[in-house]
Amino acid sequence: MFELKKLISSFIYPFPIFLISSALALYLLQRGNRRRAKILFVFSFAWITILSYPPFSALLLKPLENAYPKVQLHSPFPRYIHVLGNGHTSSQNIPLSSELSLTSLARVNEGILLYKSHPGMKLIFSGYGGGDSVSNARKNSQLAIALGVNSNDIVILEEAKDTAEEAIAVKKIVGSQPLILVTSASHMVRASSIFRKNGICVIEAPTDFLVKKEDTLWQFPSSGGLRRSECAFHEYLGLLWEKLKGSL
Repeated sequence: MFELKKLISSFIYPFPIFLISSALALYLLQRGNRRRAKILFVFSFAWITILSYPPFSALLLKPLENAYPKVQLHSPFPRYIHVLGNGHTSSQNIPLSSELSLTSLARVNEGILLYKSHPGMKLIFSGYGGGDSVSNARKNSQLAIALGVNSNDIVILEEAKDTAEEAIAVKKIVGSQPLILVTSASHMVRASSIFRKNGICVIEAPTDFLVKKEDTLWQFPSSGGLRRSECAFHEYLGLLWEKLKGSL
């Protein structure tokens, strides 16, 4: 089911839709259907241009990223910090910090900052390896240890493939105790809802913000704008999927 979900979703993101519609337009043009081919070409380029336009992509992402503010902790402090997994590539030819994706780096750094700001906390890393021989949880923990975190204060959950499985796994550890949840700001709405659905007392600590300031209208479409739209699509599709499954 997990692999099927990934396969289907890969075809309904902004850039794949652009490629599919462009390919279909070329096919129609080859078959002599110039009118429909022209309509599809116009749609394809309008679609990718709008979704690459930074102010528009910000409108898509802001409702997700603004749902939770920067975390403010108050005594008594929670014992556990859970950093959700993302991606990495194991390689002996590059530094450890470069093996992690930018999203993973942001999440791990936020987890470490929270860990070091209040003594006595435990860091939980989760995430499977995907096609990599090393799990994302273990790779993230390696960076945390390299940056000064005591290995005795780290718990790794290497089997969880998605957010729902991460919630189920960590529930067995924290029980009814409060948990600081660290993930990307865009992902926090879905992650927090899933964790709360599983009976976990969550304190949201969003990081990895992609919309950091107000965009001016006088901008050109860019890869950064498209990345934000892709991120928004990923989360809205994820929310829809969880609702269809009854997980939210």
